[in-house]
Amino acid sequence: MKIDITEDAPSPDKPGWPARTQRLVDEVRGLCATWLHEPLRACLGDFDRRLHDKSDRTRSHVDQQRYLATRQTLLQGRQVFEERFVASIDRAFAQIGTLAAPSAGKKPGLTLSLLDAVEHELTAALDQLVARNEARNGPLLVELSYRLAVLVAAPPLEGERLPLGPQAMAAAFRDATAALNLPSEHDVLLLQSLESTLVPGLAGLYEIVNRHLLAEGILPRLRAFPMARTPLRKAPPLSIETPAPPAPPTPPGKATAASALDGLREPLIRRRNASPARHDAALVATEEELRAALEALQQRPSLIPGHVGGTPASASQLRRALLGCLNAGAAQARSPGDGANVRIGDEQDDILELVARLLQALAAAMRPSGKARALLGELQLPLLRLALADPGFFEHGHPARQLLETFADAARDWIEDSDSEADRGVVSALNQLVDRTVWEPPAAALYTALQGQLDAYLAQLQRKAQLAERRHVEAMQGHDRLAQARRQAAQLMAERRDPARPDNGLRGLIDRVWTDVLALTLLRHGEQSDAFSSRLLITDQLCGKRPVSNPLALRHGLETGLQQIGMPAEESAELARWLFADSDDPASRGPSTTSLAIRLKQRLGEAPAADAPGDPGGDETDPRVREQLQQLRQKPAGDWFEFAATPGAPIRARKLAWFAPHSGRCLLLNRRGQPAEDITLAQLARKLVDGEARPCAARKPPSLAAAWRAMTDIPPSP
Repeated sequence: MKIDITEDAPSPDKPGWPARTQRLVDEVRGLCATWLHEPLRACLGDFDRRLHDKSDRTRSHVDQQRYLATRQTLLQGRQVFEERFVASIDRAFAQIGTLAAPSAGKKPGLTLSLLDAVEHELTAALDQLVARNEARNGPLLVELSYRLAVLVAAPPLEGERLPLGPQAMAAAFRDATAALNLPSEHDVLLLQSLESTLVPGLAGLYEIVNRHLLAEGILPRLRAFPMARTPLRKAPPLSIETPAPPAPPTPPGKATAASALDGLREPLIRRRNASPARHDAALVATEEELRAALEALQQRPSLIPGHVGGTPASASQLRRALLGCLNAGAAQARSPGDGANVRIGDEQDDILELVARLLQALAAAMRPSGKARALLGELQLPLLRLALADPGFFEHGHPARQLLETFADAARDWIEDSDSEADRGVVSALNQLVDRTVWEPPAAALYTALQGQLDAYLAQLQRKAQLAERRHVEAMQGHDRLAQARRQAAQLMAERRDPARPDNGLRGLIDRVWTDVLALTLLRHGEQSDAFSSRLLITDQLCGKRPVSNPLALRHGLETGLQQIGMPAEESAELARWLFADSDDPASRGPSTTSLAIRLKQRLGEAPAADAPGDPGGDETDPRVREQLQQLRQKPAGDWFEFAATPGAPIRARKLAWFAPHSGRCLLLNRRGQPAEDITLAQLARKLVDGEARPCAARKPPSLAAAWRAMTDIPPSP
């Protein structure tokens, strides 16, 4: 049941507020209203696109009308939606610092009601959206709640009492959609559009408001991640006479991981030892500080300098961002006389270097500015957190390493940056995995579960690709059989055509119609069937090769054949009357000759060029092309080929799923089983000879092996 709130939003002016408080609240409201304008417009645009796609794909006329009606309502109510959304946020500001009181005349208690299934789905989706955003923007919301609370002299604002919080946004969504009065299932679509357009940018809005209040002196030293400092301890210098204390015993489970990490660190240690020390006076960050800094960096990836487009950051970019977070937190905890900075420990810095080099090497094998690189960049910080907590990441069988390999190959192979629905589905599935690595604690068990989830999803994609490939191959085989039948039927008609008979335009069209009748009979019954023999007899009689003993039977056979290829009974009867009219009396053929010719031409169109035999497009005078073409014809279909990159597109892998040896027509499919390049077998042979294409394996070798080699190729220090 929808509730339409019609009263005006109350004014947030509070008589008890100081003038400065009133001014700052008004300024924050203005910032919010200005910021919300563009995301809300994008949200409604995305919603309209979703409705259009749903309307095109549905087979139900009723559903199509509902989608069109919603689009019309949206066109008329866009401004109302935006105004109601902003007005709801204004109401939240009007109630800031106050506790909601029960409405007058209503007795407190439970009210039970039945919910529609779609309404329940919408409520659950809103609850999940609120929970995800509270987890994603937790630090920024904490800062915002404390600053706004101090501004209005109230306890810290939480949940529904926090303007601009996820629950306030959910309430604004409810109010705005109630004004549109859409079907419940369309509200779910609108919520999906809101989540893809407005929600990802809320962190930017929270940063803007926090910076504005910070500039006004509201809690300038507030930090969402308090970093407890350990006491300053300086280790005594080791001397030759003093033996080093014995190392604690290494647990058996960590011995292999430590040795693997030590082997990878050796080039980095040599490079560091060859350069002069630059951080003698700096304090080494504790594990807690480093973990807190990484969590803060995950909340605000924009802090990474030069890190744009979501691609994996370099080691120097990550290092500068982490040091900035560490030193910003340490500045609040250090004593006034302590001027030492904080640095990353040598082992932690080497792990950071190795993870950054690994992710950048993986990204180098992907499209320069594609979605796959952006997804890989979002996985970088979670993997760094795991590698710092668990050195076993560098072991061959670690679950996180296996997931990284599967994830990178899936992003490379299944995302084509075509902005298609299939691309959006893969990106959404991989984004869900990334979200779990971001918001859940780093552990090998988490990556084991994610590996199973990703394997199941990729298996589903593979099954869909196989079904699509089978459908396209069967369609091409049917089209090829039809082309062969048409060529044979056209040859039979040419053999029986009387050269002395005048061949006007209508007579030629009739011959083409009957050619289709012969081709269809060949496909359905075969060349040796009685049905095809009967059609040949009619053909001979029509062409004057045999005498007509029974005109009624001939006319009936003619009309039956024409109706079998889809010609209406009225048209077939009219065509038969034209053919069997008195040739000496043209007027007996009726006044519909011209209209009949026009209708036949519209039905037949142009003569199909694909029916002609031969293999067009191939330069068979070149012996290299002839040899390559012969090799392609001798091998069964199913081989994969890589087509060279062009200035506007990267290297593309295509499967030769089917080809016709007699005509040279072939079917090249992408990994989703959808048709790709439209070329003939001879043209493919030419591309292979010229180096524009090359054979490749059905599945490319894993990207991780090459990236791992690139990671260990550490250049010497200058």
